[in-house]
Amino acid sequence: MPSLPEMLYGDNVLRIQHTDHYGIEFNAIDALKKVNNMEDTVKVACAQEWQESRAESEHAQEVLRPFDWTFTTDYRGTLLGEELQIKVTNTEERIDIEKLKAREHIMFFEEVLLFEDELHDHGVSMISVKIRVMPSSFFLLQRFFLRVDGVLIRINDTRVYYEDGKDYMLREFSTRENTITELKFLKSEADLEYIERRLKLDFINGASESGSFAKENVTGILENLKSMKAKHSLLRCQVSQITDAQKGSMELIRNRLGTAMELIKHCQQTSHLEVESLAESEQGSAMFLDSTISSITAELKS
Repeated sequence: MPSLPEMLYGDNVLRIQHTDHYGIEFNAIDALKKVNNMEDTVKVACAQEWQESRAESEHAQEVLRPFDWTFTTDYRGTLLGEELQIKVTNTEERIDIEKLKAREHIMFFEEVLLFEDELHDHGVSMISVKIRVMPSSFFLLQRFFLRVDGVLIRINDTRVYYEDGKDYMLREFSTRENTITELKFLKSEADLEYIERRLKLDFINGASESGSFAKENVTGILENLKSMKAKHSLLRCQVSQITDAQKGSMELIRNRLGTAMELIKHCQQTSHLEVESLAESEQGSAMFLDSTISSITAELKS
């Protein structure tokens, strides 16, 4: 890769090793080896505006060495002593979360940071490993967390669990990702759900204290909440459709404008004529049009 994370802890390692020297470890170097070093799949929120403002520059579109600058990795640990006794097989068995919820004395706990990067002030990318050891088991969680401001949040988790008396460990991997826009809608839906539950609870508590039931008022409020949630879901779909349509329109305008500019250049070359310079008022109109398109694009993204 052309660059490494700003904070790389190359000597940090969390290792689980048997006395016969086989096991599993987690380290930063092996995690970085899983990063895509051939293509860039994520753009920052202001990328489109930056490219538009430098559209006339011949170097604006050049990328010397594309790679995943978010350092996203699906690293799941490095096996030790694979040629000895440890091997990986698929299983339907899953980590028992209920057992992990049980209160048990924690004999050992440690957190190890492998690397972190602030993505040039556009978010954060980091990966760390935590382990806790109890008398009956141990549990390890490695988490890669990515936040690109205004764009997306991504979480890749690797969990390792061992229960006393068994001759194997369970390892699970999960990946989750969503856009910031979608998460905002999910939060607003969760807020409406919370308000509805809280009103029901307040109604029950108030009724038990006073001994009376103001059913008409509470029923009306709850019906209004249901209506609000339905309108919110409809609005969410409409906003998504409008955004897609506006993006398509803007893309069509850009394509046709580009075609028109190419046609003008071709006419100039074939006719050996030059277009007269714009007057001061015409230059002002052109600048206003360019800034308007940029602001519309920014609003669509937000």
